[in-house]
Amino acid sequence: MSGRENLFVLPGHVGFAEYDVPLGIAHEMTGSLQVTQNLPGSINYLIQETAKSYNADFVLIDMSPSINSINQNLFMLSDYFIIPCSPDYFCLMAIDSLCNVFPAWVEWGKRVKESRVYAEAFYPAPSTPPKFLGTISQRYRPRDKNPAKSFQKWIDKINEKVQFKLVPTLRELDMLIDKYDVQEDGSTPDYNLSYISDFNSLIAQSQKHKVAVFALTDEQIEQSGKILETQKRNREDFKKVFLELAEKIIHRTSV
Repeated sequence: MSGRENLFVLPGHVGFAEYDVPLGIAHEMTGSLQVTQNLPGSINYLIQETAKSYNADFVLIDMSPSINSINQNLFMLSDYFIIPCSPDYFCLMAIDSLCNVFPAWVEWGKRVKESRVYAEAFYPAPSTPPKFLGTISQRYRPRDKNPAKSFQKWIDKINEKVQFKLVPTLRELDMLIDKYDVQEDGSTPDYNLSYISDFNSLIAQSQKHKVAVFALTDEQIEQSGKILETQKRNREDFKKVFLELAEKIIHRTSV
C-alpha cells in the first residue's frame, strides 16, 4: 500500500458474493458430495498462500455484517475474532443472534473434521473455532472524552449482554482465551477492548486521502482556526486509541 510498505490490502469485490450460494451448498452437504469437497477450504488456501508470499505476520479480515456462508467460512478459518459494536438496539439484538449462530458454525466445523471426503480435499476445510478477543464500542458521540449519556446507556446494555450471555456461550464452545476468561480475584473481565468515538469529518478526510485518521496531515484535514485545532486534538486522540488497541491485540494473540 502506498506509503505503508509493510501493509498489503487484498480488496473485496461485489462478485465475491456470487460464491455464497455454492459455498452454502458445500457446507450443507458436509462432504457427502465429493465434487464440493474443495469449496470450503479454498478461501483459507487463498489467504494462507497470499500471506506466505508477503511474509505477513497478521491477516485482518473485515467481514460484512451479515450471517451467510462466506462469513461462516471466514470466521472458522480465523484464529481470533473481535466484535465491533454500535450503541443501538439492533446491535443488542445482534449479540443474541450470535449466541445462536456460533454454536451452529462450531457444530459444522466438527462435522468437517469427521468427514472422510473433506479430509482428502486438496484445500483443507477450516474446522477449529477462533478465540474471542473482545468487543469494540464505536460510532458514538463523545462528551468530555466519554460517550454521551444517551450512547452510554446502550453501551452498558451491550456490555452486560456480552458478559452474561455471549461469554458463557463462548465458554461452552471453548472459544475464550483461558488466560483472560477469569480475573485473579475470580471476577469476569471486561471484554470491551476499546472505545472509538465518531470522529465525524476526520473519517471523510481519511477516506478522501486514503490514509489512516491518525496519519492525516494538517493540510489534509482541510480546516483552519479553532476547527483545525479541535480536529488536530481528535487526530491525536485517535492515534492514542489505535496504538492502545493494537498493543492489546498483539498481547492477547501472543499467548
